[in-house]
Amino acid sequence: MADDIFLSINDERSELYRWSGGRLAQVAIERKGEGSPVGGVHLGRVLRVEPSLNAAFVEIGLERPGLLPLKKQGTGPSEGDAVIVQVRRGGREEKGVRLTASVRALVDVVALARGKQPPALLLPPPALWQVALEALAPEQVARIVCDRRVDVAPVSDWCRRHRPGMEGKVVFQAERDWVPSRRDIDEAVAEALEETVPLPGGGQLLIEPVRTLTAIDVNSAAATAEKGIERTALSVNLAAAREIPRQLALRNIGGIVVVDFIDLENRNKRDQVIAALREAVAIDPAIEWVGNMSRLGLVELLRRRSGPSLAEMWRAAGSGSGHHG
Repeated sequence: MADDIFLSINDERSELYRWSGGRLAQVAIERKGEGSPVGGVHLGRVLRVEPSLNAAFVEIGLERPGLLPLKKQGTGPSEGDAVIVQVRRGGREEKGVRLTASVRALVDVVALARGKQPPALLLPPPALWQVALEALAPEQVARIVCDRRVDVAPVSDWCRRHRPGMEGKVVFQAERDWVPSRRDIDEAVAEALEETVPLPGGGQLLIEPVRTLTAIDVNSAAATAEKGIERTALSVNLAAAREIPRQLALRNIGGIVVVDFIDLENRNKRDQVIAALREAVAIDPAIEWVGNMSRLGLVELLRRRSGPSLAEMWRAAGSGSGHHG
C-alpha cells in the first residue's frame, strides 16, 4: 500500500509527515535558515593541502573549512585555488563538512561560478522535505497533501524535475481536514520519542543510542508463554523485526545499529526473523545493509545518516503539542 505524504510549508518552517500502513513512518521538520548544508554547491578556496590525508581543507563560508578528498592520481588543487564543491556529508562534533568535487546538479554550476569570488554559495542545499521525497520511489507515494493551495504548483514543479512520476500526486487539503489529524501526528511523535516501544502481542523494544552506535534490545516483557518459550520468543522476534525499520526511519537514526533479539536455538526460526527484517526494510530507503543473525541473536544493520534525528528536529521546532500554531 502506497504512503500519504503531508506537507506544511510556510515562511517560518517546513514540515513533512509520511503516513504508511495507517502509522507515522517519517518526520522531517526544518526551521527556515537552520537546515542541513548537505547538497549545497559552493565556490570554495583551498586553504591547505594535507598529503598525509590525501585531502584538502576548503573554505566555503561555514564555521569550519570542509574536507575535500583528493584523487589518488593526477594533479590536485593547490593552496589558494578556487574549486567548485558540493557538501556530501554534514559536520559532526569538531569536524567540518565532507566535500566532493563530483557535483550533481540540474544546472551549469560552472556558469554560476563565473565572476564570483570564493567563498560563494552557488546552489542552496535542498530543503529537508525535498531530501525526504527524493529518497522515495514514485510508486511508494499515493498522495502528497499540501495544507496551502499556493504550494501545489511549486511542489508539483519540483517533483517534475527531481522525482518524475510524483507530480500528478500533489493535492491541496486544508490542515483541519487531514486524516491523520495534527493530534494524531503529535501523539505518534510523542510515542516515537520514548526509549521503549511496545510490540503487538506483547514484548517490547528498548532503543538506546550511544556515542558510536544504536543498540536495540528485544525482550519478551509482557508476552505470554502459553504456547511455549520458543514459540513466544519467535513471535516477539518477528514482531520486532517488522517494527524496527519503521522506528529507525521515524527516529531518523543513522550509522551502525545492533539488534539483540531473543535467543533462538532453532536455526530455521532465526532465518525466519532475518527474512521478516529484510522484508520490512522496504519502508526505509536509507537502510543500506542487514547482516545475518549470530548464535547469540545479534544482528547488525547500517542506515545512511541523513540530517538531524527526530528528537533534534522536534526540539528545534519547539516541541510539544500545539507547537504548529
